[in-house]
Amino acid sequence: MGFLQRFFGKGDALPILKGVTVGGDAADGDTITMPDGRQIVRWSPEYVEELVRPKVAGRNYMTLFASVPEVFFPIDYLASRIAGATYRFKRMDDDSVVWSNKTLNRITDMPNCLSTWYELVYTHFVYRLATGNSYLRAAMADTFASAEKWRYCSNFWELPADKVDITGKLGRVPLYGIAEKDELIDGYRLNYGDNAAYDIPEWQVWHDRELIPTYYAGSWYLKGMSRLDSLRKPIGNLLAVYEARNVIYVKRGGLGFLVGQKRDATGTDALTPKEREDLLKQHFDTYGLGEGRVPYGISNVPLSFVRTNLSIAELQPFDETLQDAITIAGAYGIPAVLVPRKDQSTFSNQSTAEKTVYASRVIPMAKKFCQDLSTFLGLTEAGYYMDCEFDDVLCLQEGLKEQEEVKTLRSNRCRVLFMSGLITLNDWRSQIGESSVEDPLFDKLMLEMTDEELARINRVINKNTHGGDENGREDPATVVQDKGE
Repeated sequence: MGFLQRFFGKGDALPILKGVTVGGDAADGDTITMPDGRQIVRWSPEYVEELVRPKVAGRNYMTLFASVPEVFFPIDYLASRIAGATYRFKRMDDDSVVWSNKTLNRITDMPNCLSTWYELVYTHFVYRLATGNSYLRAAMADTFASAEKWRYCSNFWELPADKVDITGKLGRVPLYGIAEKDELIDGYRLNYGDNAAYDIPEWQVWHDRELIPTYYAGSWYLKGMSRLDSLRKPIGNLLAVYEARNVIYVKRGGLGFLVGQKRDATGTDALTPKEREDLLKQHFDTYGLGEGRVPYGISNVPLSFVRTNLSIAELQPFDETLQDAITIAGAYGIPAVLVPRKDQSTFSNQSTAEKTVYASRVIPMAKKFCQDLSTFLGLTEAGYYMDCEFDDVLCLQEGLKEQEEVKTLRSNRCRVLFMSGLITLNDWRSQIGESSVEDPLFDKLMLEMTDEELARINRVINKNTHGGDENGREDPATVVQDKGE
């Protein structure tokens, strides 16, 4: 129970289990009465289950993240890739990048005096994926409570999520009724070092959480659940395996016993103290692999060897840890092929799997982060928004090439349909992901065009230009726009 106690109980055992009745000083093995009347034994598996419930396990989960590689891997995998994206501010009207706005760009240049933007985003997602909650604070004076944060705030901090509690408003407001955020939340209380019981106004904090929030009153009020809560048994298996391996390596003890086989009429005759002393002296002075020693021994008394230890290979713990690591990674959407192991998969398999993780996890989470942060900063009210790009990710380059090939095939098909009088130029542009053009010509079928308009279209399609299709012809969906505007 040593590993479990160190991870889940150190300094937290009794404070965690609020409402627990304990007779005198609780010790290992004592019976404890739970708030619901159940009788459980301290440090029993059921007791440990109570210690890792989502309402109390934030600190424990951060300890697991920092101490157990199988827990660290999937959280770091996602957080580092999300933080490694290119984040830019854009205008909502035309999606153009805002390059010269110093007020905006200082957020991603240096969000506070100690952290870079990468560190801020990485920390945000580590807390969210480990504890289920992240708290981003915009430190501002109360004078700017209703002002746009991006314009008047220059200090953005990621609060240690495992040390933050949400304080509800005194006086009941219907949780599922008509209410604003400030009517349900009084603020966020930071309990950390010199900032013990430091209250932060609710308007300064963006609370980003995982899964389903809990609505019960108490220290877990409105907090999200950690994915690690569903992995208590695989994590418990890992801790048990690590403890067993540690015992084998560190507390090896004797490999076995030398047992005398001397016999007389009454049975086996044990070695005398003098015989045991001589055997040990010969063993350490004569036998071994060093210089002047021999790898075999000669005894003047009959002996047999009884082995008392088991090797790592015989216990086969690595199969168990790999399966547990795959289970933990799977909870975060990371395929088994990406989990580090001795028999690594082929590069092509890893590249395909990593591309899948980007498409299904990394990019959607990063996009949602940008969307929610834009709202928190007040960017949307000013006509801006934050966006992220992954153009420099190697495994996605092949996907971009495939997209361009599909776009070219679709454009060639639209060319045939347009020339057959079945679609308009704006229909064509829509099929290849381009915006429509406000020109009457672009909304006409070829059968509806005048002779002058047909001649204009034919001049564009038949004109040989560089950068056209395989026959040297330019795409009318772009050229006609230039000529018509």
